[in-house]
Amino acid sequence: MAVGSGVERQVVRVRLARSWTMRFGRRAGTALLLTMDWTCAMAAAWLAVPVQDDWPVLVAVPVAWVGAAGAHRLYERRHVGPGTEEYHRILRACLAAMAALAALCALVARNDRLVRGVLLAVPAAAVGSLVARKALRALQARNPGWATRSALLVGSSIQCSAMAEVLRRERSALRAVAALEVAGPGQAPLPTQGMPGAAGTAGTATAANSVNSVNSTTTATGAAGAQEAAAPPTPPPNPLDPLIIGTLTAHGGPGDAEQVATALQVTGCEVVVLMPGPHLGAAALSGLGWRLASVGVDILVAPFLSEIAPARLAVRRDGGVPLFHIRSPRVSRGARVPKELGERVMAALGLVLLAPIFLAVSLAILLGDGRPIYFRQVRVGLRGEHFVLYKFRTMATNAAAAKPELAHLNVNADGLLFKARRDPRVTKVGAVLRRYSLDELPQLLNVVRGDMALVGPRPPLPEEAAKYSEEVRRRLLVKPGLTGLWQVSGRSDLAWADAVRLDLGYVENWSLGLDAEILLRTGSAVVKGKGAY
Repeated sequence: MAVGSGVERQVVRVRLARSWTMRFGRRAGTALLLTMDWTCAMAAAWLAVPVQDDWPVLVAVPVAWVGAAGAHRLYERRHVGPGTEEYHRILRACLAAMAALAALCALVARNDRLVRGVLLAVPAAAVGSLVARKALRALQARNPGWATRSALLVGSSIQCSAMAEVLRRERSALRAVAALEVAGPGQAPLPTQGMPGAAGTAGTATAANSVNSVNSTTTATGAAGAQEAAAPPTPPPNPLDPLIIGTLTAHGGPGDAEQVATALQVTGCEVVVLMPGPHLGAAALSGLGWRLASVGVDILVAPFLSEIAPARLAVRRDGGVPLFHIRSPRVSRGARVPKELGERVMAALGLVLLAPIFLAVSLAILLGDGRPIYFRQVRVGLRGEHFVLYKFRTMATNAAAAKPELAHLNVNADGLLFKARRDPRVTKVGAVLRRYSLDELPQLLNVVRGDMALVGPRPPLPEEAAKYSEEVRRRLLVKPGLTGLWQVSGRSDLAWADAVRLDLGYVENWSLGLDAEILLRTGSAVVKGKGAY
C-alpha cells in the first residue's frame, strides 16, 4: 500500500487507539449483559424454588439460562439493539432452558415439585432479562454512542445518502460515520469532500489523505496518456450524507480491499456496508469479502429492501444463485381473525376498567366548556367504508366553520392533513386531553363495534381519502387503528410523506408481533406527548 510514511504513522496511531477502545467497549457490554442475565436468573430461582432442599438449583438455573442465552447469540452485539430480534431470541432461549432443566430434574432428581419450580423460574428469569434489556435500551437511547456500531458505507453517493438516512430514521444500531464513493474502473477519483461541521477533524483528515493516497496509486497506471476532462460542478453538500472520505475505483482486484482496509483502519469502523451497483457487482463484492475476512469486521450487503420486514424475507438458492423470496402481505380477513377477536375483547375490558376515567373526563368537559361531551365525525375505514368515529370533544362548537380562516397555521402543508401547533379552537380542557391522548379513549367503542382496530393506520376523513393516489389507498386495506406506527413515531410532527410511509409499511409488514411492539411503545409515546397537539 503506497501510503506516505507520515500518514502511515497517523493511521497506525488511530488504529491502535480505536481498536483498543472498541475491544474494551465490546467486552464491557458483554460482561454487563452476562451480569444482568445471571442476576435475573438467581433472583427467579430464589423466588420459585424451595431453597432449603434444592440449593444446587440456585446455580443450575443461572448456568442454564446464561448458557441458553449464549447459544442463541444474545451476547453478540449485532443481535442486541433496536428491533424485535433480540426479544425473539430471548423467547427461544427460554423454551430451550425450560426443556433442558425440566428434563434434567425429572431424570436426576425425580422431584415433581422441583420441576414445577424450574418451570416457573426460567420464564421469570426470561422476563427479568427482557425488562433489564429494555431498560438498557432506554439508557442507550439517551446516549446513542453506547449502542451504535460505526459503519463504513461503500457505494454511490446516492446510495450512501439513502442508506445514512434510513439508518438514522429507523433508529438503527448502525451509525454511518464515513463512506467510500464507488467509481467505475475508467473513472477518475472524485475530489474528497467533507461534511459541514465534520471537516477539520484529525481523523477525517487522516482518512482522506490515506484513502486518496491509495486511490492515486491504484489509478496511476495508464492514466498518464488519458485526456483530462473538465470536472462537473460539485453539488452542494447534503447534511444527511455521511462523510465521504475518498473514492473506491472498483476493479475487483486487490486494490479495492486495500482502499477499504485503509478507511477501516483510520475510521475505526466495525461494520462495512456494501451497496451493489453498476460498478460494484457480484465479482467485486465476492473479492472484497474474501480480502476483508482477516480484518475482523462484519461485512453487510444492502439489498435496499428497507420497507420490507425481515419476517417477509427469505433467502433461497435457485440454480446456484441466491435469491430473496418476499412473502406477500397478509391483508386477507382470515389471517387477521385472531387479531380482531383479541382486540375486541381487550377493547371491551378497557371500556369497563376505564369507566372512572371516562366519568372524570366527561365531568371536566361539562364543567369547563359545557355540552356536547362527545364529538362524532365520519371517517373512512376498511376498504373505503364510512363509519362514525367517537372522541371526547376538545374544540369549540364552531370549530368546523372557523377552519378556513386558520389555513395559515397549518404545519402540515405538504400533505392532506390540517394540523396547527397552537390551534385557537382547542379548549383548555381539550389541550390537556390531547396532550395525553385521552380524547381518543371513546374509540374503544369503535373497536368493539368492529369499525376500527386497536392498532392500524390513522383513520382519514372522506375528503382526504378522495384525494389519495393509488399507492396511498393501500392504507385502506386494513382497519384504521386507535394507535399505530404514526402515533409512536411522532404523530402530528410527522411530515405527510413519513406518515404515509409508516402506514403503508404497517399494512405490508403486519404481524401480531408488530402489533404487540406498537402497543408496548404506545404507553411511552403517550406519556412523552411528542407531536400531540
